[in-house]
Amino acid sequence: MNAKLPVAIIWHMHQPYYKHPQTSEFVLPWVRLHASKDYLHMARLLQEFPGVKVHFTMVPSLRDQLEDYARGADDEDTRVTMRTVESQLDTDEKRHMLRRFFSIHHGNVISQYDEYRRLLQMAMVSGDRPELFSDDYFVDLALWFNLAWMDPDDISNDEKLAALRAKGRNFTREEVRYVIGRQRFMASGAPHLYHRLERQGQVEIMTVPYYHPILPLLIDATAARRSDPEAILPERPFSFPEDARVQLEEAVASHQRAFGTRPRGVWPSEGSVSPEVADAIESAGLVWFASDEGVLSRSIHQDLHRDEIEALVRPDLLYRPYRLRNGAIAIFRDRVLSDRIGFAYGGMDPADAVNDLVGKLARARDRLPEDGGPWLAPIILDGENAWEGYRNNGNDFLRRLYGQLEADDRFETVRVSEFLEAHPPSVELGELHSGSWIDADFRVWIGERTHAAAWAALEVTRSFAQRQWGSLRDMPTNVRQALMVAEGSDWFWWYSSRNSSPEDAVFDELFRANLEVVWWFAGSEPPDLVRQPLLDPARLAGAVAAKGGVMLPG
Repeated sequence: MNAKLPVAIIWHMHQPYYKHPQTSEFVLPWVRLHASKDYLHMARLLQEFPGVKVHFTMVPSLRDQLEDYARGADDEDTRVTMRTVESQLDTDEKRHMLRRFFSIHHGNVISQYDEYRRLLQMAMVSGDRPELFSDDYFVDLALWFNLAWMDPDDISNDEKLAALRAKGRNFTREEVRYVIGRQRFMASGAPHLYHRLERQGQVEIMTVPYYHPILPLLIDATAARRSDPEAILPERPFSFPEDARVQLEEAVASHQRAFGTRPRGVWPSEGSVSPEVADAIESAGLVWFASDEGVLSRSIHQDLHRDEIEALVRPDLLYRPYRLRNGAIAIFRDRVLSDRIGFAYGGMDPADAVNDLVGKLARARDRLPEDGGPWLAPIILDGENAWEGYRNNGNDFLRRLYGQLEADDRFETVRVSEFLEAHPPSVELGELHSGSWIDADFRVWIGERTHAAAWAALEVTRSFAQRQWGSLRDMPTNVRQALMVAEGSDWFWWYSSRNSSPEDAVFDELFRANLEVVWWFAGSEPPDLVRQPLLDPARLAGAVAAKGGVMLPG
């Protein structure tokens, strides 16, 4: 191939919906913290490379939370932070800080700040004895935790933040307040900057189903057995196709309200697709969607072989858009390149990492035929969590990657919707496999006994709501929202035996709290299936034990 290879980069931005349905308070701080470390900064850094085009997903429920923070919403950690400046912490709050306020990569972040590292060393020696520390210790810890969750470039570009980083200790109440105020500003600024860059032609904003559900499992949970015949399902598998349609339609409407235009591309949560999902996407008026190469491989019944450097041997199979029989268009990500950014390149020198990526991409490009096509190489991954695994929040890698792609005449970055208008797909995909971007199946979200209990609790609550009010669209607003939140992927992710965190009990309680709202609104008592913790007691005990001391993130 002599022409430039079009490359589509998609950064997926997502966090669970952390607002408690019964208190309207945020129970975990990660939306606020990722806003100050990743969401805004990823767009700011892109502006340095006007010749590079990328995509951002903006999950509607994430944007809702960002707007709440911009309006002054609090989470447990902001409340504790502000209580430090008032010297009103009780013992439990101090223990909470010792557990939570070192929750960032120790090697790549905390070790870069001498004073923050000193606070960590003191906490590790103390053995969960907050009475050993002065009030000033907790003020310093509050500031360092929130400051470390800001991008280093943004700290350097803010005179006051840079001064705080240099000062190191003995922070004042006003300084802590300033850091929290800057985080709120960053939360408000991210969607606006994405919108401006889209208007300028550098970004395409994609949508995602509103509360990030696994769409195939909403339509019919038995779809899990298409790729995992032994999956354990509840006695009455969840099957509410209307809910999948509403999650998509409300996402489209929210996107249009926020950005003034209808989205054309959609990232189905976790790349999860099925023939029924493709129909729902087309019915929602969306033009194209993306998934994973494993889904493509299972759809065309061909393995996607790679050579000794992991470059594609037959890139013509993956590096192209496909048209489905219903008219929708699908693209499929290069899993190796995407996953190496997400999980491998952080431990490498940025120059070596970019050379590795470009080398694989160039070798695949050279194997593409001159005729045929159109050719398109999709790179799709999490745009927020990856950067903790890099020094300097991934900035050195991203600058080198964008600079290389901007300067290299073998490649051009494109916005997919524009590309498809000029180069419609020439190949039809005869069938679409039901699977996700993790192993081309749904095992992370369904198939185990705890999953079955969670899906059963959701199904019995959704069926109860149907009997009370009829269709999802006709339900009271807070009932509809609670159900749609409970349909989100994250709760089922954390019910998997593959995944665990010190917050297991929080996720379990928040999932069930959304279901309880439905019953209480109807004046009914929730059944035990909803009221009792779903996780194994031993696992919950382990999560509680993990809260007893300093949490060491992976």
